[in-house]
Amino acid sequence: MTTGLVIGLLSVVQAASYSALIFSGDLSAFVGYGLGLTLLATLIGITFITLLASLPGAIGGSQDIPAVVMAVAAAAIAQQLSGFVPPQEVFVTVVFAIGITTLVTGACLFVLGHLRLGQMVRFLPYPVIGGILAGTGWLLTTGAIAMITSQPLGMPLLHADMLARWVPGMLFGVLLLWAFERSSNTLLFPGMVLAGTALFHAVMFGAGMTVAEVSAQGWLLGPFSEDGLWRPWSWDDLAQVHWLSIVAQAATLATMPALCAVALLLNATGLEITMQRDANLNRELKAAGVANLFAGSVGGLTCYHKLGMSIVNFRVGGASRLTALVAALVCGFVLFQGAALMTLFPRMVLGGVTFFLGLSLLVDWIWKAWFRLPKTDYAIIIMILLATALLGFLEAVGVGLVAAMILFVVKSSKVDSVRQTSSGAGLSSRVVRLPVQRETLLLQGDATCVLWLQGYLFFGTAGQLLMHVRSRLDDPALPPLRHLVLDFQRVMGMDSSISETFKRLHQLMQPRQRTLVITQASAAVVAQLALVGLRDGESYRLFTNLDAGLEWCESQLLDEARVVQAEPGAELSLHRVMAELLPDLTAVHRLLPYLRREELATGSWLMRRGDVSEYMYIVASGKLTTQRAHLAGTGREPLRLQTQGVAQVIGEVSFYLGQPYSADVIADQSSVVYGLSAHELRRMELQEPALASLLHQLIVRLLARRVMHLTDSMDALHR
Repeated sequence: MTTGLVIGLLSVVQAASYSALIFSGDLSAFVGYGLGLTLLATLIGITFITLLASLPGAIGGSQDIPAVVMAVAAAAIAQQLSGFVPPQEVFVTVVFAIGITTLVTGACLFVLGHLRLGQMVRFLPYPVIGGILAGTGWLLTTGAIAMITSQPLGMPLLHADMLARWVPGMLFGVLLLWAFERSSNTLLFPGMVLAGTALFHAVMFGAGMTVAEVSAQGWLLGPFSEDGLWRPWSWDDLAQVHWLSIVAQAATLATMPALCAVALLLNATGLEITMQRDANLNRELKAAGVANLFAGSVGGLTCYHKLGMSIVNFRVGGASRLTALVAALVCGFVLFQGAALMTLFPRMVLGGVTFFLGLSLLVDWIWKAWFRLPKTDYAIIIMILLATALLGFLEAVGVGLVAAMILFVVKSSKVDSVRQTSSGAGLSSRVVRLPVQRETLLLQGDATCVLWLQGYLFFGTAGQLLMHVRSRLDDPALPPLRHLVLDFQRVMGMDSSISETFKRLHQLMQPRQRTLVITQASAAVVAQLALVGLRDGESYRLFTNLDAGLEWCESQLLDEARVVQAEPGAELSLHRVMAELLPDLTAVHRLLPYLRREELATGSWLMRRGDVSEYMYIVASGKLTTQRAHLAGTGREPLRLQTQGVAQVIGEVSFYLGQPYSADVIADQSSVVYGLSAHELRRMELQEPALASLLHQLIVRLLARRVMHLTDSMDALHR
């Protein structure tokens, strides 16, 4: 109850400052009705956000950013219409502009929440948000002076009578900021506002002035209409609206939904951290959307979650919805019964409150941001602030977005599009080669260069890619380049300008029979490359994954080196196969009786993952691939672990561990294998232990060779 009363008083004071900011100058005569609308919007915001939000104890209400935007629009509308139409029509036009903007903002917030797009609104660059808040601070501080004096910024404000009006208000705002920097007591703000009001009336009483005289000279917020703060609307008011004036401010008002959505989500995130619990951001958007739909229907100001008051509510232990409802009752009482009380509010106190709000934003984003942000981001904040002061709020938002985009392009250009460079000598495919083939690839592998691309490829990164390729082509320490492999696995996309870069790369590769190999490119990237004439052919090859691309490059190098590769389906005699594995020919003859011959058709399974491992196999002809399927429903092709050909052993790990097969083995072509069962191995160990020992040594050498191959591949990946 106590916290609700305090928050209610704070909300009333802030509503008064916002209404005085909007309805100033030529509209100052209607500040009472404006205060009534702002209080009603605050009451609606507190009620609906409290009831619908996912965070209990969250406090809603009118905010400074909407107040600043509407103050800019209201001043422009008043300037356009004043002197041509009655003041009543100017006021009604401004109120309808506020109501329409609030309705549109509410609808946008609700749709964002309904479509579950709460996270996407956070993509507005952080320095742009900071610049907008700094610009808001500037408009609040300058608006505070205009609120007190009813005069725009200029030399007349330096006259003695004007200085006596606004300087005390600014000093009061500075005092508020100084006090808040040193204390977090929840009673500090209302206490200082009441003390400032009492001091003002004491000084005026000491000067011998009555309340009526003080009000007549413009020192007080009132006098208000005898009808009170609330003015009911009728259909006749529609005839007084100047719609073209509202349309003229459409560009400024259109910034409201985006600004409010970002501010709301930032406040909700701050509440998450403070309360140490997750918020449903989409529900928060929908709650604020519903509140603004009701507030806009009566011409009220846009409202959303108030971070400071919500934190106060939580820290004093009143994190319940009842606290906010008590605050709403306070606003309702002042709206319908407190007009006489509000007439006693000094303009300099309300101006001081507004100046405090603006000054706190300037301190956060001009002074404190200097120490916590990169200087490039800080420069954008200053740029937006200056644009706000010199050009206007809408123009400043545009300047900030353009500056942020330019900064993003510059920073992205500094990120190397080539994540890593590897050589074919250290990085090989998953095809297990014969010793003579491995030696050839070790000597010739540097003719293949692999560039691992990353990020988004655009005109800013094109030069880096060309530089990497030219550096490899001009390196005298390496053999002439035969294959340039570009891996696209980590590429998010590319623009049309980079396509010309790949066309240039293709031209660099053609003169000396070089081949450009593209691997793991998305369908969109392949389509873009096709538009510039790059299609799968002799000098340009396209593969679905890097492993397949490396296998093709290795086969080309082996053919050029005239290294004999086994012909598909050509079965070698078992003696020749075992001679590749065992140097002792007598041992080969003694091993044959323990083996069983099997023929496999193309596509047939030799092993299935999970089956009991009863055999290990020696390949006599053909080619088999060990693969592991992805989870069902992913739509991805099985992952190739390795491909093995003649004189290779398959399934030995599971065989020795006595565990089920860990992967599937499928014949890529017609193959012949010889299997050794666990029973035959035990018989061999009993009858010919020396032969069994020789076989065990063979398996150890094969496993050691695979470990070395894996180590070399890992080393190539991390260079």
